[in-house]
Amino acid sequence: MEVITLNGIKIKSNTVAAIGFFDGVHLAHKQLIETAIHIGKEHNLHTAIITFDIHPKSILYGLDYFYITPLERKLEIFKTFDIDTIYVVEFTKEKAVLKPHEFIDTYLQNIHTLVCGFDFKFGVRGSGNVKTLQEHDDFETIIVDEITYGGYKVGSTHIRDLINSGHVDQVYDVLGDYYSVRGKVVHGAKKGRMIGYPTANIDTGEYLVPKNGVYATMTKVKDRWYQSMSSIGHNPTLNCRVDVSVESNIFDFDEEIYGEVIEIKFIKRLRDELKFNSVEALIAKIDQDKLDTLDIFKDFK
Repeated sequence: MEVITLNGIKIKSNTVAAIGFFDGVHLAHKQLIETAIHIGKEHNLHTAIITFDIHPKSILYGLDYFYITPLERKLEIFKTFDIDTIYVVEFTKEKAVLKPHEFIDTYLQNIHTLVCGFDFKFGVRGSGNVKTLQEHDDFETIIVDEITYGGYKVGSTHIRDLINSGHVDQVYDVLGDYYSVRGKVVHGAKKGRMIGYPTANIDTGEYLVPKNGVYATMTKVKDRWYQSMSSIGHNPTLNCRVDVSVESNIFDFDEEIYGEVIEIKFIKRLRDELKFNSVEALIAKIDQDKLDTLDIFKDFK
């Protein structure tokens, strides 16, 4: 499988391509990609995914945009599909002002069939939509209808809302997995080890971080998953950090892993971040957090 940046490179002829931003690569995205794969096999077409490197808001509004799946992780997931090529559009201010027909002429030449979601938009200010694509005669456009779960559209916005509100246990049903973040283990204040709960602090980079609080988690270190509990917040009792820290207390683990990239998978939120009047009260609560986490893992698969 090739990963190709679309800078003046034409898409291979006779290609069926699934197109979208695909943040999260959730269940609706997967159906879209599988539709393209099915069409490709049925008609002996080259199969591809067309995506974008960064969210338009980060360019158009100068915002620090945080992702369910940053590009590197998104490409990893794409590579699990039976796809021939992944094409990446590098989004810039110049490309943001392309009119819909200019976007089509620039990126969609040689396309045989394009597969997209019902709400896909493109071109300056999102002025192009599925109707624009269907009116184009040079390729066929297949529209994947809306998928709902629990009364909500399965989409990145709903998943982001769940993560932001701490409802990580509900993410699995729409994402197809528990939400996770990756990052390099960095040095913290090392206060956790002083109270018997050492933690691995990670730099989460461009990942969307769940709501502050304490979570039952799984943590992956060197290709092995461990039960863990993780804290997100400002460490109000011991440290009072200005920035938000993401740190994991990994059960049955005692290794130095500074500089290692680890992954934290969020299973269930236990509680809000709290400020305690004493270190003893904090330790007592963390002891209970561990018992609650272990109880959750009794039924975890």
